[in-house]
Amino acid sequence: MKRLLIAKTKATTIHLLISVAVILVFLLLLKNLWYPGPLFKIENVWQGLQILIPVDAVLGPILTFIIFKPGKKSLKLDLSIIGGLQLAALLYGGLIIYQQRPVLFTFVVDRFETVLASDGVLENINQDRLIKQKAGPIYLTYALPAQNDQERQDFLFNGVQFKKLPERHYPLKDYMDQIAAKSLELERFNPKDANHPILEEFRKTYDAENTLLLKLQASTGETIVVAINKNTSQIINYLDIDPWEEYSSR
Repeated sequence: MKRLLIAKTKATTIHLLISVAVILVFLLLLKNLWYPGPLFKIENVWQGLQILIPVDAVLGPILTFIIFKPGKKSLKLDLSIIGGLQLAALLYGGLIIYQQRPVLFTFVVDRFETVLASDGVLENINQDRLIKQKAGPIYLTYALPAQNDQERQDFLFNGVQFKKLPERHYPLKDYMDQIAAKSLELERFNPKDANHPILEEFRKTYDAENTLLLKLQASTGETIVVAINKNTSQIINYLDIDPWEEYSSR
């Protein structure tokens, strides 16, 4: 009995280590490729992982502990089935998270808003209207606001979101004056103590003449600040600071 328990524990430990290694690789993929910078946090990816990770990293090894028995004829098949179920769960959960990743920041009225892959907008926008970002798989565009009374009514009362209409997206550089008018001023930020290091570090490289500080609102509603070079339309920094709570408009 003791020998069996030792064998079960060893097999379970090996399975657990393999599961943890796979999960870590998966998390690196999420944070560095699909949700770069603070997107992992503000898009609340952890919420979707709270079920996926325990199932993959815990349930599999537990099943291994239950079924493992040295010399069992069907042991390889049983372990293969458990591993296959774990992989299927990881791929299914990963596919959902991948489909919900931000692929586009579009400027709407006074802020950038995220557009998700699942919205099906990006692939229908003319390529010459997109600006690909060097850091991460993100594009930038300008969403043309309501141009007449009917469009204003559609926006206000009918729930029409122009950012989800491919034909409303235009090159950011063509509307830089309108965007610059909504830029935030660095000296007006009054962050909580925990955020002071973020601003202090950013000030070392801040170029007021060529940098725009703008709100970036995630699909979750959480908002941070994004710094953009107005000459190249490239994101140069994300500031994990809430502009609604930590910015003075006066």
